[in-house]
Amino acid sequence: MARPGSIRLQLMLAYVAGLGLVLAVATVMVLYVFDWDSPDTTAKKGLTLQAGWIEESIQYDAAGHPVRLDPEAEAAWIYTHIANDVKYAVLDGRGKPLFGSAPREVLMPPGLEFAHLPSIAHLTIDGVPFTVLTKRLPGKGAHYYLQVAGSDRINTLFRRSIVRPIYKAVAWVSGVSLLVLFGVVHLTLRRSLRQLQQASRAAAQIEPSNLSSRLDTHGLPSELTPLVEAFNKALDRLEHGYRVQQEFLAGAAHELKTPLALIRGQIELGGTSDRAALLADVDMMARQVHQLLHLADVSESHNYVFERTSLPAVAAEVIAYLGRLADRRGVTLRMSAHKQDGEPVLADRSAVFILLKNLVENAIRHASAAGTVLVAIEQGILYVQDDGPGIAEQDLDKLYVRFWRGADRRDDGAGLGLAICHEIVATHGWTIEAGNAWPGARFTIRFPKSAVAGKSPVMEEAA
Repeated sequence: MARPGSIRLQLMLAYVAGLGLVLAVATVMVLYVFDWDSPDTTAKKGLTLQAGWIEESIQYDAAGHPVRLDPEAEAAWIYTHIANDVKYAVLDGRGKPLFGSAPREVLMPPGLEFAHLPSIAHLTIDGVPFTVLTKRLPGKGAHYYLQVAGSDRINTLFRRSIVRPIYKAVAWVSGVSLLVLFGVVHLTLRRSLRQLQQASRAAAQIEPSNLSSRLDTHGLPSELTPLVEAFNKALDRLEHGYRVQQEFLAGAAHELKTPLALIRGQIELGGTSDRAALLADVDMMARQVHQLLHLADVSESHNYVFERTSLPAVAAEVIAYLGRLADRRGVTLRMSAHKQDGEPVLADRSAVFILLKNLVENAIRHASAAGTVLVAIEQGILYVQDDGPGIAEQDLDKLYVRFWRGADRRDDGAGLGLAICHEIVATHGWTIEAGNAWPGARFTIRFPKSAVAGKSPVMEEAA
């Protein structure tokens, strides 16, 4: 049974109300056309129809004068077989009968002159009440009139045997049609919405333990498919966010477990004299936590704020920010960007800053002594290149794996910097490629024309 407020009930009521309105209009039209419920109306309309039949069946002579009723006409038999209840007469302009159902019979109330005879009159013939309709006939040079009369008893018989059954038929057809439509609509909607009910039950069973489950759109009405698809996309985002959270917690536990154990051991052994080592361990943990937070932040697309961003300007900020680190290592930072290549792109400025900072910082740590790190911006391309030993071929496919560290790594980082870069690039719809430049390594970022035109995957998905 449909519950109040359900789509099924609303659609059924809408269908039934629509059909009810159509039937109501049809009923009004039937009543208007067959408005014969009152005796006077029945007589008038019936006589008008008879007059039309007779007028079409009158035969005229060569001069255009009416002479008789066509004996082969469809309505002619009426005035011979039931002449006591239906009559007609054709008169000249003075009211003199020419021919009719009864010879020389004038259908006129007593005491009333023909000149003053109304179009509808009432009279009694042999004790039977009649209603008479008088109308003018077309003729050549002279006026002729047609009179048609019907008894009240035949009008009553007609009303009871024909008109009222029509009303009853309309009422029954309307009522049965409403019931049939209600049943058909109910069954149709029940069948159509069955898949939606199954999808609802499937959605209710989705929990954190099975976030990979999705609702099936097969068999759904086309109007409801976009809703279920949008729900599945929301589940995609929820699963991604949940995965990022779980990876963050797992990564934090994994990376902090060892340094915390070392610090605890040093404290328990009274090794507080090695204060510098303890501070170094704390700094390393702080750096790891900071990178984990960065990774969690850049993994969520809703954290991005896209705006027109100048890549040369961001690169200059990164070089200024890492200048002291480069000086300590004796590395020179250079930037190459032509004016025509500096057209703004649609990007999150803060995320781009983190992207370039990680790449440049990584290049500084791997550059040779007194070496150079180049940040170059060309048409649709940005790359960071150092002059260090380069990347081992077997390590190229591991660079963006979280917590992975190369065998010849020179620092104590968490192994998250390039993973963060990969997340930022993927969210922007760009690509990143690592390779060797001989000497050194080069990380190349390519962004499509749509990035310059002002579109991003995140914004298009939201639209």
